[in-house]
Amino acid sequence: MRQKQLNGLAFFILIALFIIVIRLKEMPQSEGISIQNSGQVQSLELLTAMKNETAEDENSSQTSIDEVPDYTRMYPELYTVYSASLKTTLPKKVAYLTFDDGPSENTFKVLDILEENDIKATFFLVGSAIKKKNEDSLERMVHEGHTIGIHTYSHKCNEIYCSVERFLNDFNTVYQQIYDITGERVHIYRFPWGSNNSYSKNIKDALMEEMDRRGFTCYDWNVDTKDSVGKPSAYSILRNIRKDIKRQDHPIILMHDASVNDLSVQILPDVIKLLKELGYDFDSLDNREPYQFRW
Repeated sequence: MRQKQLNGLAFFILIALFIIVIRLKEMPQSEGISIQNSGQVQSLELLTAMKNETAEDENSSQTSIDEVPDYTRMYPELYTVYSASLKTTLPKKVAYLTFDDGPSENTFKVLDILEENDIKATFFLVGSAIKKKNEDSLERMVHEGHTIGIHTYSHKCNEIYCSVERFLNDFNTVYQQIYDITGERVHIYRFPWGSNNSYSKNIKDALMEEMDRRGFTCYDWNVDTKDSVGKPSAYSILRNIRKDIKRQDHPIILMHDASVNDLSVQILPDVIKLLKELGYDFDSLDNREPYQFRW
């Protein structure tokens, strides 16, 4: 009887051991599958996140490209490098004679007067005024050490200030025109009616930013002779200079040398004499720090 009980107990123990062994064998396999499945899930999540991040980068890059105005890709050769002088390095009193709206037959006369007085000046040219008969005046400017600036091709407010694209198109025309005649690249310019005018108010900020980005420098004026406004006289021109030149150590003097500005040529020797009496030397604008109107 006791022997049967022992045999039954032994059989029960063997069964229990067999079950334990089976469970132990199954446990690692089950955990391995769980770990593997977890790893697959994590891998899929990581891959999805990477794809989403790449897509966001691509969208961001595409958005940045789309935000760049088309005019920045216009005229890839319309760039310059201009190193403007600093005011602190200039002599105490230097006057800068500038002439807008040329060239014309008057430009030759202006050049003669400047040569007689050994004075350098700056000419802001209008491209549509450049003709075969006055191309030599541009060559003289370069040869005699004057500075050439751009005053647009058309000088028409309803054309140049319609958009940044229209301005660049106009500007590039005269830029290439001057280069073809003189072999010189222009670095400076002056807006018709100045940088702060009512015609360009809708594009002013974008236009100035684009011109700066391309390396061109704008020069306005701080002494206006008003030789092209209304009915000027020799007296009014000299009076306007005396009025505006007060407290100006480095005045930029606005004059004109278009075909209608005969008086400007006639009064120029007196203007030079007045400035000398006031203690000014003379130079061209590329030796002066940039100056723009306050906006």
